[in-house]
Amino acid sequence: MKINYRQTCILVLMCQIALKFLALPSLMYIISGSDSIFAIIFLMIIDGLYAFMLLSMAQKSGEKNFYEFVSSCLGKPITKILLIFLMAKFALVVVNISKGLEYFVVDNLYNEFEWYYYVIPLIAVVGYMVYRGINNIARVGEIVCWFICLGVIYIALKSFANSDAGTFLPLFKDGVKPLVSSGWQHMSWFGSSTFLLMLFGKIDFKNKKPIKMAVYIGLAIALVALVHFVFYGIFQVTSPTHNFCISDISQFSSIHSSIDELSWLIVSLWIVAQAVQIAIYSYCFVQTFKFLFNVKNDTFPTLVIMFIIAALSLIGENTIRLQTMFSSMPARVVAFLAQYVVPLIIWLAVTIKGAKENHKTNTNNKATLTKQANTTKSKIIQPKAKNLRRAK
Repeated sequence: MKINYRQTCILVLMCQIALKFLALPSLMYIISGSDSIFAIIFLMIIDGLYAFMLLSMAQKSGEKNFYEFVSSCLGKPITKILLIFLMAKFALVVVNISKGLEYFVVDNLYNEFEWYYYVIPLIAVVGYMVYRGINNIARVGEIVCWFICLGVIYIALKSFANSDAGTFLPLFKDGVKPLVSSGWQHMSWFGSSTFLLMLFGKIDFKNKKPIKMAVYIGLAIALVALVHFVFYGIFQVTSPTHNFCISDISQFSSIHSSIDELSWLIVSLWIVAQAVQIAIYSYCFVQTFKFLFNVKNDTFPTLVIMFIIAALSLIGENTIRLQTMFSSMPARVVAFLAQYVVPLIIWLAVTIKGAKENHKTNTNNKATLTKQANTTKSKIIQPKAKNLRRAK
């Protein structure tokens, strides 16, 4: 079964906001200050444009999956190389979300529990969702998406009055170089449209409306911009010390020492949404694994990604020490190549192949028309010649 266009829009929205409400604002502030919000918005716009490009290719792929479609344009060896970068990218995102969420849950919200009370159920849920396929993940996304959006708006607006817009002035006081540096340093946090590559052949474009996708992407950018505006406006120079953006905003606005009841419910529901994000990228990892190693079923690659999540939960004593890995040069290069260069290479290959096929078709059509015209002309001339002989 395929997922419909609306479900695709929802998955794009959720992936756009997946990594933006935890440690990213505080990490980027270290390099580019409150101007980081502009770097984040710019990179999200780029991701949105890539979403349209990838969806156009997904529609051209028809019933073919990623490997079948791309290998027909680039050949199997090059396609395998591209798959290596994509698999590394998806694994990186799975680790980033799961490890950051583990630290958020175990060390911040429910610190009276041992880490395995959280990790084991998460692995079981993610494994089940991946095994059931993208249709299952898309339906769960539909259920929680709007609760998450409304909850994020509630938390942000509740603290909006306490946010000081003066912290953003003057704009770009250090130029744009810090923005470029912060975007490059945290490249692995973006590229949220890359997962669409693994949905080739799995999207029903019957009710496709590009304006709908634009609205969902615009909503994602607006939500992130609103939350980051409130975050930087509240915490200002202390932003680097606040690693839990969404919950720290809520705690700040509460009259109690902990999150009030409604905000607590919203933050807890947001944790469910993150499990959906892990499932999406785990599903993508499984697909790339299958294409790369010619595995026929999902069972073994699903067990592989579950093992990766479990193994990394044992590292760093449940902290986000792996953050240095996410911002390391190898991770940045892999992320940049996988989320921006690889889709561009595929798009160029598809475009060139399409142009060649159109040229070949046009040439054949012209040849056919010319042949038909010559045949018709000869049929007209032959009767005239017979009539002339008879007249003589």
